[in-house]
Amino acid sequence: MKTSALSLPLLATAALAQADFTQLAPTNAPSARAGMIGVSDGALLYSFGGKPGPGVEFNDMWVFSGVDWVDITPAAGALPPGRDWYAATFDLARGVYVLFGGRSSALGSNLGDTWEFNGATWTQLTPATSPSPRRWAQMTYDPGLGACVLFGGADGSNYYGDTWSWDGVNWTQLSPASSPSPRARGRMSTDLVSGETVYFGGRNATTVFGDTWIWSGGNWTQVTTPNAPSSAGVPGRFAYGMTYDALRDRHVLFGGTRNGPTLSDVWEFDGVDWTQRAASGPSNRTGPTFAYVLGLGKTFLYGGFGGPQQSDTWEYQTSALPAVATTGSGCTGPGGSLTLTSTAEPWTDSVWTGECANVGAGSLAFSVLGLPAPSFPLSLAVPVAGAGCTLENSAAVLLGPAIGTGAPLPIQVQVVVPASPLLAGFQFDVQVAEFTFDPTGNWGGLYSSNGLSLTVGVR
Repeated sequence: MKTSALSLPLLATAALAQADFTQLAPTNAPSARAGMIGVSDGALLYSFGGKPGPGVEFNDMWVFSGVDWVDITPAAGALPPGRDWYAATFDLARGVYVLFGGRSSALGSNLGDTWEFNGATWTQLTPATSPSPRRWAQMTYDPGLGACVLFGGADGSNYYGDTWSWDGVNWTQLSPASSPSPRARGRMSTDLVSGETVYFGGRNATTVFGDTWIWSGGNWTQVTTPNAPSSAGVPGRFAYGMTYDALRDRHVLFGGTRNGPTLSDVWEFDGVDWTQRAASGPSNRTGPTFAYVLGLGKTFLYGGFGGPQQSDTWEYQTSALPAVATTGSGCTGPGGSLTLTSTAEPWTDSVWTGECANVGAGSLAFSVLGLPAPSFPLSLAVPVAGAGCTLENSAAVLLGPAIGTGAPLPIQVQVVVPASPLLAGFQFDVQVAEFTFDPTGNWGGLYSSNGLSLTVGVR
């Protein structure tokens, strides 16, 4: 397979765009509180308990649909004691919400209990082994292990650096070759496709950390980054919100503190480095519900502590989303019907890729790029064009050729989209043309795929 690439020219004049916050106005919402963890099953955002003020914690369960909050606390049956700063995640394999530990003012202690919620009832589990009681631990679902993974936390002056897995029956302490130092109050977020989990910062009794760790394949690996979430230029953060935005392929961090005022800045990690964003909206705070909901394609923030506890709801996403639409249909060449499909999203600062199937052996395949234009029969311009073959764009640029070899193979097309927010909403079209020539028979043929109309998005 041969690949040709083009750098898209800066032709757009759209206004600047990037991911930002929008405040929502749900009819119903939980009361003001902090110290929660946002958890999503892919369709809804779950928020349990939290602290409304000194000396008390809730044990109600709320879900957010993207429009309104609904209290789904069971009216009967067992309920976990009220708490804040617990660890929670959604076990995607078993379809249950999992909760561990936290802090209870009513019980006067940190907790070490394990609970599961199936959407209707709570069940307390009694595993043979379990992490010690603690608050500020973090938990996520690891698709590679097919289990929930918990890290760190604290109980009084004891800070932990242990890693555990939960399979629905028992907790198992893991033995990774390397690990972050003992700490608490950081957060974890997981890319379910790659299986990588990011843990940033946190703190122990004396130090606020600014390091970045990735959990993958049963081990922790520290990532050295040129930049990191910081306060007054000093790296480090704890008690923030963090989640993985699957649509934009970014781990998003909001707020928190670093031994000083609460913060409201946004940082994003792309797997290589942290970048501070110019997003604005929610006030300074720690301990909010903050989670991405896959089915809604957005991150949501609720509550947190910013002086008093908060009760506002926000969504975070870019207004400049990428889009791909098919135009026309491919005609049949020597290798079969030429079908062009998109294999990536056309974001700025990325390489868009597509594949055209059924390019014949020995044929020359060209990528045809241009601005949107009405469908035009190729035979009107090129007599050797096949029946039903059309041009689907202005044909401003011709790339190639890529040569088909052996059996009909897909030809890959690449377009380099520059890192410019001016390209937000810019539209260009891509098509593949196949040329065959038989010098013995003294004939040639020109065939075309369907077109793809691409709208550029800005992360």
